[in-house]
Formats: sequence, structure tokens, C-alpha cells
Amino acid sequence: MMKLLRLLLSGCIAAVIAAPSFAESVPVNTLSATSAEKSDSKPATNDASASGTVSQTPTPAATPTPAGTAEAAAAAVKKPKFPPFADVLGDAQSLEGLFKIYRKDSKLYAELGPSNLNRDYLVVMAIARGIAEAPLIGGMSLDFGNDWVWQFRKVDDRIQIVRRNLRFRANKGTPTEKAVYFAYTDSILYSLPIVTQGPGGFVVDLTPVFMSDLPQIGSMLRGFSFSPDRSTWASVKAYRDNVELQVAATFSGGGSLGKSMETVADPRGVSINIHYSISRLPETGYQPRVADDRVGYFLTVIKDFSKPGSDDQFVRYVNRWDLRKAEPGSSMSPPANPIIFWIEKTVPYKYRAPIREGILEWNKAFEKAGFVNAIEVRQQPDDATWDPEDINYNTFRWITSNAGMAMGPSRVNPLTGEILDADIIFDADFIESWTRRFEITPPASKPTKSALIRFSEDGVERPLVDLGSLAHDRHSLLCDCARGMAEQMAFGSIALAADAKTLPKDKIDKLIHEGIRSVAMHEVGHTLGLRHNFKGSTFHTLADLSNPEKTRETGLSASIMDYVPLNISPKDQKQGDYFSTTIGPYDYWAIEYGYKPLSGGTDGEAAELKKIASRCAEPGLDYATDEDAEDGDSVQADAPDPLTNRFDLSKDPIQFAEQRIQVIKETLPKLVDSLVEPGEGYQTVRRGFEALMRDQASVVKYVARFIGGVYVHRDHKGDPNARQPLAFVEPARQRDAMSFLEKNVFAVDSYQFPPALFNFMTTTPWEHWGVTKEDRKDYPLQEKILAQQDAVLERLLEPVTLSRIADAEMKTAKDQDVFTTAELLGRLTSSIFQETEKLADGKFTNREPAVSPARRNLQQRYFQHLADLAMESSNPNGGSMGILIILGASRKPSLPVGQFTSASAAAELKTLRERIKKTLDGKAQLDGYTRAHFEELVARIDKVLDARLELSKP
Repeated sequence: MMKLLRLLLSGCIAAVIAAPSFAESVPVNTLSATSAEKSDSKPATNDASASGTVSQTPTPAATPTPAGTAEAAAAAVKKPKFPPFADVLGDAQSLEGLFKIYRKDSKLYAELGPSNLNRDYLVVMAIARGIAEAPLIGGMSLDFGNDWVWQFRKVDDRIQIVRRNLRFRANKGTPTEKAVYFAYTDSILYSLPIVTQGPGGFVVDLTPVFMSDLPQIGSMLRGFSFSPDRSTWASVKAYRDNVELQVAATFSGGGSLGKSMETVADPRGVSINIHYSISRLPETGYQPRVADDRVGYFLTVIKDFSKPGSDDQFVRYVNRWDLRKAEPGSSMSPPANPIIFWIEKTVPYKYRAPIREGILEWNKAFEKAGFVNAIEVRQQPDDATWDPEDINYNTFRWITSNAGMAMGPSRVNPLTGEILDADIIFDADFIESWTRRFEITPPASKPTKSALIRFSEDGVERPLVDLGSLAHDRHSLLCDCARGMAEQMAFGSIALAADAKTLPKDKIDKLIHEGIRSVAMHEVGHTLGLRHNFKGSTFHTLADLSNPEKTRETGLSASIMDYVPLNISPKDQKQGDYFSTTIGPYDYWAIEYGYKPLSGGTDGEAAELKKIASRCAEPGLDYATDEDAEDGDSVQADAPDPLTNRFDLSKDPIQFAEQRIQVIKETLPKLVDSLVEPGEGYQTVRRGFEALMRDQASVVKYVARFIGGVYVHRDHKGDPNARQPLAFVEPARQRDAMSFLEKNVFAVDSYQFPPALFNFMTTTPWEHWGVTKEDRKDYPLQEKILAQQDAVLERLLEPVTLSRIADAEMKTAKDQDVFTTAELLGRLTSSIFQETEKLADGKFTNREPAVSPARRNLQQRYFQHLADLAMESSNPNGGSMGILIILGASRKPSLPVGQFTSASAAAELKTLRERIKKTLDGKAQLDGYTRAHFEELVARIDKVLDARLELSKP
């Protein structure tokens, strides 16, 4: 008997080994029906919110085996490799689609056949329901700019989920391809055991994959972790080409965050719906288009080790839609497959028209590229059951998160740059802030920060939500257009109200209509592949901006992809359009580069693209983007161009800033009368004042960028009228900028306000969740003035700025004029300490001091900056923190500056000491405040100069 069993066992094993592989022998089940249009696709679902039929998988009948026979012994030996399908999933619900899905209890299974293995799938993640705090806002894409491509690979008795590394390549069949293969690997995210073998493939349990913190939200929501026992499947849908999964994920925290999480009911259980869309990468014959640095597109970048004839091995494709003519031989043709945007059913009726207009405005550019009606707009029916996150739909979404933002991300094929899906989200808050009569929103937080704050164990206050964990490329994700537009509308509402007690309803409606349309155009531009262009706003002169006939043809800016401020004129000047009502010449040109059908094969297309891009020196076609503009309060070494700004306007931004300051001065005295109706509280006065001051801070900051600035152009050699790539800002223009700052920031009368105004600048009387209380009931005027002045000082005296000014002296021919470091410091000292030149005599009191409190603050801060610079090169450790602590300085030590700059700062301190001593020893009878202030400055200057000598000793 044992011998017989051994023979039977041997034969069984041989039969298994000799059997063909499952992938070669079992066909895959597919859906028989196809949809002619995205809107007609109906999913088979097993959730209560969606339509579809759920099938029950039949259980095959068992065949009895007679006991006590050789066949029985053989059956006992032939133990199946996997548990029988009927035992595992016999009573499961099933869905047919991209791959077959089974649901049983709380688990989700997938049946993967031959057509599913070793094939690329695009995996898109988004927040379906959030907590109204960036980046965890409903509609927000996750890991945008770093799209995931997965493969399912069978290894032994497991299915691996592999994230493909698609950044590196070489020509197939070459030795270099083998070298790339050995140098770079894919990432194995999961290795799932095969639980059974179904009718169409191997079955694996996907529950551990999606019932987890796959998008790493725990790294954004600090101090929280995924809670599997409290997370459920919110929706499971399957289509022919995609599977849509939504997890109601719960994250557990410590529960001690109190008011820091006002948007959730209880921080011990934060629920966030995460949507996963899994779809096939299309194989449609799409032809990638090579990018050019003169035209601004989002990029798909691959390093090609087989790229010939260049030290640059990167291949850069523009991100664009696969737009082809239905009639290829016609100069004008509709597209074979238009770009369809769906306005989500949650968008309020009154805003649907301007949104539709903003989307369709881009058809003008596509007509120039040879397409008729390239973009279509449809309205989502109220009874539609499809999800906006479904990759088959391009949506314009409406959210209510009080984030005051809008964004237009898209999903692309990471191999080709083909855009596959786009979803624009509008937050209702920025529009509602426009429609509230004159209620001005408080200062908006930076998009890189969250309002959620938590205290760590060491007692340090840290942001609870980290936006840095969200984006692979910060410039790809963040669009602050809508947030800034809300502030611009706030500014405009106050300025217009100063001229009229009430604004006519038709004018308010017009402002809101044009504002929404403008932001819609901007965000749609992103979904077409276009990046920001912060040079567009320098297209028109101030006179042009007051001429609606001109701006209605070109917009206020050469590009709607710029951040364009509200165009508002002082009372004595003609008023033009408030917002851009159309796209600009740059936008037409950029669409031509990306979408115009070109002939002549690869070589012919390359030549034609270079010809299009070579027009970059034409008026209106200048391009500079996020990394070319300063981001934050500090000067960026790689952002020297003063014409590349957010929310500046006109060919001469200095002139525009002068105009803006004039509007602010005209508006300030009328704040109380224009913002407060009888029966209302006065808190809007404070918010209105803050809005005006924020706008002033913005314009003076970009005027300061002209000092030590460098114009940057992207022209290539041989372009018509090609410009130098780098050119120092003209000395005369730098001096104009200094004159503006001396007049509006550093002069004695720069910040003059009606004293009675501050008696009405109270805070909100409410104190409850959702309300931000000010630290002081009264307004901290000196603190606010100094903050604005110090921001300009920091910009002017940053090491990068001073280094560029010093470099200009070396890089400029001796017979040419330059703006020097000595000139900068001398003018700052004369302006900030101008009282020392005027105090020859006179009698002053503490009530009427020779130097006002705000001026004393400014002078102390300027001294601290000079001391910091003077000490930099004298300190062998590269910093001056020790002496600055002794002197009571609050400014952190900056990067090291050159010996010459440090010496110039020390020389300026000596000059300043002489000025002050002369005043102290003069005939003027100084008040106690001013005398104490000047005597302290002399003592502190002496300490710095002495310390320089001590630190420089060997």
C-alpha cells in the first residue's frame, strides 16, 4: 500500500509540474457592453448610493469520492494548491469591470487574470470628504505631480503590488538598457498571498492595501494614526477601464487638541474619505510633445541614457490633452475627442454662468491653433450617481471649507505627458467674502501652513497639518490666485465704498461675475497644462489699463496665468476694467505651442516648435513662473527679477505702487463712514484698515526688489530680437525705487493716519469656535508699522541683495553708472535719521518729541541691521549672534556677507554716530525720550565697533 501511495504521489506531483501555467490557460472575463460617452457609463456597485446589480457567485456542486479505493487515496494526495473558490468566496458579492471585485463582510477581493498581470495602471488618490483644513479638503488631489503607476506581478504563490520607477530609460535592446535595469529598481509596496483561484484569475485580498494609510495622511495629520477597526468602505464601483474605491478612513489622535481642531466633532476620531481611482494607462498612439523653457507648461520628465549629442540627458514633455482633429486635412476642425468639463451639481446656480464663460473662453486660443469647440461644458444632472473623483470625468467642483482657495490639478500619463483627467475645485469662502457687503476677511494664512496647531510633548507649538507632505513639487500644487483675489476684492470694496455710501447692486454683481470668470479662466489654464506666468502683468502701461477698449481685447495682463490685482484708479484718473475678462496674447501663444497640429514627422515638428518658441521676445510673450518669483518674506537667490511678482501690474510697477498708495490715502479717512451702517458694530473698521495695510505692504515689497535686481530673460541665441539672459536693473530705476521707499516707507510722514480712526478699530465681540480673537483689544499701531518697515529693510540688507549690488560694481564697465552699496547705506541712513539733519535748534517735550515713537523704533531696528552686517566678517565663526544678544538685537544672523560690505556697514555706523553726537551736542533742547534714545544708540554703536576690533584679533 505504501508503495502504491508513493507512486500515486509521484504521478500527482509530475502532473502538477507538467500542467501549463494559469496565466496561459485561463481566459479573463470582461464586460460585454461599452459606453459611447463618459456620461453614459453606469457602474455595477454594491453600495447604497450607486446603481447597479450585485450578483451572487454560484457554488459548484461537490462530487463524492468512494471511500476505500485507490481513487480515494489519490484524491487525498491531490490536495488543491489553494482553498476552493466556493469555500472562500462562494457567497460573496461580485462586480465586473477592469478586474473582477468581490466583497465579503468587510473585505474586498480582486480577481487578477492574465490581462491584469504585468500591466501598467494609473492610481489616483484624492480627498472625497475632508476636514476643511488644507491639505485635507474635499476635492484635493493627493501626491499631485508624482502620479503612481502600479503593476500586479505574480511571484510564487503571491501577487506583488509594484510601484513602477518610470524616471529612467534607455533604448530597448542596447547594453545601456541593461545598465539602467541594474541601476534603478521599482518599489514593491505589498506582497499579497493568493487566497484562491477564481473562474478568471488569481484572487487576492485588497483589504490590507486600501484599509490602511496608503497615502500617508498620518505624516500630514501629525500625531494621528490610521484606525482600521473604525474605517469602512464608503463606495466600491467598477467600470470597463477603471475601478473606483472610496474608504471612509478614521484617524485616531490623543483627543487633547481642544480648539485646534474646530472643524471636526472629536479629535479622537477624525474621518476622512479617501478616493482611489485605478485605471489602465491608455494606448492610443498619443505623440508626446517636447517642452521648451521659453513657454510655460507643467512637465513630464524622463532621464534617457540613450539621448544622443547632449550633456543634458533629460527628456521633457509638455503635459497636454490628446487633442486631434476630426478632419485632419482641414485648417479648422472640431476635435475627434473634445475636452469636456462637467460643472458639478453643487455649484450654486448664480455662479454657473461665469464659470461656464471662463471655461469656454479658452476656445479662442484653440481656434488660433486650428480647433473648433475644443472644450465643451456640461452640467452634472442632479440625479447623477457618478463621483467627481472618477477619472472618467473632468469636473468643476464646489467645496465649503473656508479655505478661500481654488486649484486646477490634472493627472497625466507619466510616460508621455498626456493629460488624462482634471478636476478644478473652488472654495465657496473666497466668493462669499466678496458677496458679504463690506465684511473684510482677516489676513489669510499662507497655503503652506494650516490653521490647525498642536503642542508637542516638548511644549513647542507646531502645525498639525503639514502641506509639505502633500506635494511632490510645491510649485505644481499650490495656486494662490483665488485667495489673493479675495483680498483684492476686499481692497476694492473698501476703496469703492469710500466714494459712495452704498455700491449699486448691479456693480457688485458685475464685480463678482468678472472675478469668478477670471479665476475660472486661470484654473482651467492649469488643467490645460499651463504654469503660472508672473511676467504677464507687465504688458500694459497705466494708461492702457484705464482703456477698456484695449484691455477687453487682451485682458489686463498678457496672461491670465499671472496673479492680476484688482485694477482700481485714484479719484482723479479714469477707471478701466476691474478684472481681466479674457485671455491674453501669451495664452494664445502657449496653446499654439502645445496643441497646434504640426506636420513633417519628428524632425519637422521639432523645427516648427523651435520657430514658435523663438518668438519669446515679442511684446506680451515674456515668461517667468513660480520659482522665478520670491516665495515668502525673504529674498531668494534664484529670484532676482523685480518684474516677476504676484499681484503687481503695469510696465512700471513703481508707478503702479504710487497709484495704489494714493488710493489707500484717499480711502483711510472714510473707513468708519463707509464700512459701518447704523446698528452695526465697528469691528469691520479694523478689518478694513488691515486690508489696506496688507495691500500697501505688498506693493512696497515688490518696489524694494528693484534694488540690486537683475532682469531675467529666457531667450535663446538666434531668436529674433534676442535679449541678454541677465541684465542688472538700470541704476536710474534703482534710484527711483529708493525714492519711492524713502517717501512711502522711511519718511517722517510715511505713516500718518487720522488719530480718531483708532478709537473705532475694535475687535469682534464674539468668542466661540470659528472666531479668531486678536491679542489686543486696541490696535497695536507701532508694532504694525515697524513690521512693514522692517520687511523692506530686510529685503534691502539681505546678503543676497548686497552681494548683487557689489557684483554689479565688478561686472559693469568703469565708464558706466552703477548703484553702489555705499549709496544704498548712505541713503537709508539719511532717510531713517533725517531728524538729525533738522534738529539744529528748537525745544521739544515728551508729549511733542523730536523723534516720534514709531521713528525711534525704526531707527533702533536699522541700527540692528547695520550692526549685524558689520559683525558678520569679523566673527571667525561666521556669525554675530553673541554680540547681537548683548546689544538686544532681535534679528537672526543672516548668511555671511563680504568683507567689503561688512566694512561699509561699519563705516556707516561711524557716520551715524557722528550725526547723533552732533545732534546731542547741538542747540536743540531735546525731550527726554529722544535724548535717551540717541544716547543709547551711541553706546551700542561703540560696543559694536569695539567688538569688531576684538573679534578680528588673531
